[in-house]
Amino acid sequence: MTLIVILLALSAAHAEAVAARILLGKRELACSPPAVREGERVLVPLSLLEQLGVLCAPAARGDAISLTSPGGRTGEAPLVDSAGEKMLPLDAVLGITGGEAVWDDEHNTATIRAHLQSVEFVDGTLKVNCSFPVECVTRKWQGKLIVDVANAKIASDAKEVYVGGPIVARARLGQYAPDTARVVLDLVEDADIALQSKLPAPQLVFLVGRNLPKSADQASEPPKLATPKASAKQAYTINSVRLETVDDSRFELIIETSGRAVVAPAFGVKPPEIELTLAGAALGEGIGDLELSHPLLKSAALKRVSTGGGGVRIRLALTRIATYDVSVGERAVTLSVYLPEKAGGRLEGMTVVLDPGHGGREKGARWETIYEKDLNLRIANAVKAALEAQGVRVIFSRSRDEVMGLAARAEVAINSGADLFISIHCNSNGSPGSASGVETYYHMDEPSPRALGYAIHAAVCSATGMCDRRARSDRSLYASGLGVLRRLKGTGIPGVLVECGYLNTASDRKKLLDPDYHARLAAGIVAGLKAYVEGARIE
Repeated sequence: MTLIVILLALSAAHAEAVAARILLGKRELACSPPAVREGERVLVPLSLLEQLGVLCAPAARGDAISLTSPGGRTGEAPLVDSAGEKMLPLDAVLGITGGEAVWDDEHNTATIRAHLQSVEFVDGTLKVNCSFPVECVTRKWQGKLIVDVANAKIASDAKEVYVGGPIVARARLGQYAPDTARVVLDLVEDADIALQSKLPAPQLVFLVGRNLPKSADQASEPPKLATPKASAKQAYTINSVRLETVDDSRFELIIETSGRAVVAPAFGVKPPEIELTLAGAALGEGIGDLELSHPLLKSAALKRVSTGGGGVRIRLALTRIATYDVSVGERAVTLSVYLPEKAGGRLEGMTVVLDPGHGGREKGARWETIYEKDLNLRIANAVKAALEAQGVRVIFSRSRDEVMGLAARAEVAINSGADLFISIHCNSNGSPGSASGVETYYHMDEPSPRALGYAIHAAVCSATGMCDRRARSDRSLYASGLGVLRRLKGTGIPGVLVECGYLNTASDRKKLLDPDYHARLAAGIVAGLKAYVEGARIE
C-alpha cells in the first residue's frame, strides 16, 4: 500500500509539470531548455541567468551552483534534475539576487519583478540600484525630478535619503504603481536630469544639474505607446473627455471609459495644477487635443505614458489654487474641480486662529534647555504680526505657557467663528541631525485642508529656503489623524499643522532660534494664505 501511495504521488507530481514562460516585466526571456513548473516550484535553465545579469560558477558542492547578482550579492542555488536537464528553482535564484515572481496559471507564465535595493546621491550623480536590468523614464514636475523605474518594487529600508546639497535637498522612494517604483528628488534650485546608463540596466546612473551633457543612451527616451488600434490588450479605453460647468467656481471633467479605470491624482500649487494618471488606459478613436474652457482652467493637455504598464495622463493647468474630488465609476471618471472653503475673497478682514503647540508641562521637543513649546509661541507671535499687517484678525489658542487639550484648541476656532486655523510646531526625531526641513500636515484627504496645506507649505519653503519635506496627510502619523485637526472636520474651517524645522538638527535649530527666520516663516504663511484665499501666485 505504501508503495502504491508513493507511485501515485510521483505520478501526480509528474503530471503537474508544465512548460512555463518567463517574463522580465513585459519582455519574454529565452529559455533553453524550456522552463517548467513542477507542483509549487518553477524551474529555470542556467541559460536564463545571463539575461538577468547574474554570474554563475561551479560551487564546492556538486549539486549546487554559485550565483552573483548584478549588485554583488552571492549565494548558492541547488541544481535540480528535470527530464534529464539541470535546472534551478526560480525562488532560490530570486532569494539570492533579490526580486520576486508572480505566477499566472491561465498563461503558465512567471513574471519577474526587480527589487529597487538602494539609492545614492553624491556630487551631482544619482545611482538607483536594482537587482535586475530595468527600464526607466524621467520628468520634472513642481520643483522635483522624478524617475519612474518600470518593473520594480521598492525593497530598500530607507524611504528617504537626506542629501542637503546646493541642488538636491533629499531623495524619496515610493511605490507609484504595483509594477513601477518611483524616486523623487526634491530640488533646492532648478536643475535637469540626464541618464548615463544604457538601458536596460541594473544600475541607473543620472547626472543632475544644469547644462548637462547629452545622455549616453539616446534610446533611453520613453518608448512610444502603441496606436489605439494596437492597444487592444490595454485594460480599458478612454472614449471621450468633456467639461461640464457648474458655475464660475466649479467644473466637472468627465472621462468616459470602456471599463473601470485605475486613477492616480496629483496636486500642485506652484504653479496651480491637477494631474490625473489613468494607469493601463488607451486612447480611443478621435481623442486628440483637449479644448476645454472655464474660469478656473488655464489649459488642459493629454499625454500617453509608458510607465506602470502604460496609460494616459491628463494635466490641468489652473488659473489659481483650487481643490478637487475624484469619483471612479464602472465606465466613467469624474474629476470635480472647485474653489476650496473660505477661498475666493480677500484675506483682509478674515479671522485666523493661530495655535502654538504644546504648553505648560507638555514641553514638546527638547534640546538641552530649549523647549518646543516656547519656540512655537515665539513663531506664532511673528506670524500674528505679519497677518495683522494684512488686516487679518488673529486669535491665539494659547497666548501664555499653559496646558491645553487638542480638541480645545480647535474649539477656539469653532467658537470664535474663525475662517482658518494654523497650528505651529517644531519637529524632532530619534536620530539627532538626521533630518532637516519643513513639513505641513492636513487632515486625512479633506479637499480644502489639503489645498491650504499645499499652499502654505510651498510658500513657506520658498520664503525660507528650507528643505521641502512635503505637505502630507496626517493619516501618515495616526490612523485617525492628528487630534488638533480632526476636531475641525465638517466645521467648514480648513486647518493645517506646520512643522517649522527640526529642533534636534543643528542647522535647523539655529534658524528656529533666529527672529529673522521667524519673520521669513511668517511671510511664507501669509503668502500661502493669499494664494489660497485670493488666488495669488506663489513665487
